[in-house]
Amino acid sequence: MAVGSHQSGGAFPALTSIRFIAAFAVVISHYSENNLLPLPLSVFNFIDGGRSAVSLFFVLSGFILTFTYRDKLNHGGVRTFYEARFARIYPMILLGLLMCVPVVIFLLHTGDTSRMLEWYALKYAIYPALAVSLLCQLLLLNAWFPFSAVNQPWNGPSDSVSCEAFFYLLFPFLVRRMGAMSAVRLLSVCAAFWLATGVWIVFLHTCMPLSRSGAMIYSMPLTRLAEFVMGIGAGLCFLRLRARGTSQHARGVGLVSMALVVLTLLSVWRPPAPSFFVDAPFFAALILGLALMERPLFGILSWRPLVRLGEASYSLYLTHLPIALWALMLGFGRANGWMVIVFSVMVSLLCFTFYEEPMRRRIKARFAGLSARVPAGEPGQPVV
Repeated sequence: MAVGSHQSGGAFPALTSIRFIAAFAVVISHYSENNLLPLPLSVFNFIDGGRSAVSLFFVLSGFILTFTYRDKLNHGGVRTFYEARFARIYPMILLGLLMCVPVVIFLLHTGDTSRMLEWYALKYAIYPALAVSLLCQLLLLNAWFPFSAVNQPWNGPSDSVSCEAFFYLLFPFLVRRMGAMSAVRLLSVCAAFWLATGVWIVFLHTCMPLSRSGAMIYSMPLTRLAEFVMGIGAGLCFLRLRARGTSQHARGVGLVSMALVVLTLLSVWRPPAPSFFVDAPFFAALILGLALMERPLFGILSWRPLVRLGEASYSLYLTHLPIALWALMLGFGRANGWMVIVFSVMVSLLCFTFYEEPMRRRIKARFAGLSARVPAGEPGQPVV
């Protein structure tokens, strides 16, 4: 899942709110796939099984990071950027993995081979596979390995955070280069990334077996980079339009209206898979439009409870699947799975308030303290 700056809640409440809407689409998709929710197939297909929601996350991440860090990175601060990103994403990675421990113990203790295969895609060499999967997820490398035995055990949704880690690595370079481009060239670069991704997807569909091409298309960082780049492009467009000092509300209304109409048509029409590839440019238009509007969707997206849920969406994203498996272990099913969804949302709010945000502040303070103790000019401390 894309993780934007926490400042997004204050600067763009509407963009924070749609994070929850997207995360909730992922949740109900996963709960439906695990027989905890009687979700109609038409609804499941309309939301693309939650995959298009992840595309929105990646585009939104590029936009928010550009808004938050472009000027800071123009004056140095690369190390501070990486420290802030680590503090933002890693505490929840650890908590999500910890929540998976009871599931792993249950599967190993009961010897339930059918559930081991269904939940974790493991049939042979179970212990080595669990160890490799855990190591890859701890190092945020799991998205680079298109194998179910690596991606599906433990906390499967973390593969999108693995993509994000790669995007963060490239972001300072990308935002500097793209920020110096003219509007026409910027649009051309975004289009080139998008078209190259389309060619790459066709190649994978044609030349790779389905058992490999699926993971490489939906999870591999190189396949998802274009979405992040389009988010950066939308962020730079926003900064340039805002610098004009005039109201851009009408432009925002036009972009949002166009994006919603096209995204709805694409969801009903269901073009050739993967849907997220076709959706991504319109997600960029939607995000840019919402940022330009003065009161997006009549202020509904600025409603404080919805914004709060959006702030907790990263916690929801990384805790909902372990909770779903706990529920299955306890005997929950399609008739009462809705209670598990409500519980997951409540847990996400508690995690955000009492763990995610306190840990982020504590880690950033620790990094700041370490930087302050290193004299200028010594290794690790840039000379300003």
